[in-house]
Amino acid sequence: MVNYDKDFLRKYQKARDEKDSILCAGFDPAIPNQREKNTLPEKYFKDVKTIEEGIMTFFEEFLESVQDYCCAIKPNNQYIFHMGLKSYQKMNKMIHDQGLVSILDQKIGDIGSTNDSGFYWMNEMGFDAVTYSPFAGNIAESLNSAHQVGMGLITLTLMSNPDAIYFMKNAIVDGQKGYEFIAGKMKELKGDGIVVGATGHVTADDLEKIRELAGNDVVMLIPGIGKQQGDLNKVIQFGGENVLLNVGRAILYSENLMESAKKYNVQFNEVRKGK
Repeated sequence: MVNYDKDFLRKYQKARDEKDSILCAGFDPAIPNQREKNTLPEKYFKDVKTIEEGIMTFFEEFLESVQDYCCAIKPNNQYIFHMGLKSYQKMNKMIHDQGLVSILDQKIGDIGSTNDSGFYWMNEMGFDAVTYSPFAGNIAESLNSAHQVGMGLITLTLMSNPDAIYFMKNAIVDGQKGYEFIAGKMKELKGDGIVVGATGHVTADDLEKIRELAGNDVVMLIPGIGKQQGDLNKVIQFGGENVLLNVGRAILYSENLMESAKKYNVQFNEVRKGK
């Protein structure tokens, strides 16, 4: 058992301060025949024995391009779960060698024994934290299970997709809106992080309320700043000091990975530092 005490928060803060960045680079690599647009170039999959080999070749170039301008990498498991354990471990070693935090976007959420198995293998893969869906209700159990293997848990709190409003805003739990209940649990149970959208029905008041309820020692992971064009001033103002802004497609599928990552990092720093 690991003696876990806000380890993920400290890892995030160390990477943030050393890199002078609150950018999380999302890694959602669609292969060429997967969809019509926003896919990796075909050149990475010519003359390779496996798709995995092509993905890893691209990842090495991706990481080299963004590593100086971000503090975290967030691989989306829905795009890479065909990879084997050794490739996950290699990926995370490369991330950590650059002083970055590694977050698996998995949205795990099941009964205790199933979660236990998931946390075990995610830890073996080398991830620092994983996204978590709290709708099975076992938030305390899940946090404890993740912490026992040294992993942080980043809990879905208020997503920005339109239908999320039914469960996260309209649903009432113990007299609170769903997202308010979840945010409050993060403070009560010493959660590691929360996922909060930046577009659609998510307002500045929502962000402010979530930060108030969750407390300042919870990392607020906010997607939707790039292609989805979330309000940067809003999310930085109400996200607080421990905020992590994810940009996925706008960097991953850009013509120049390094320049795109640099652009977003400069924008984020200008706003958060009031320049």
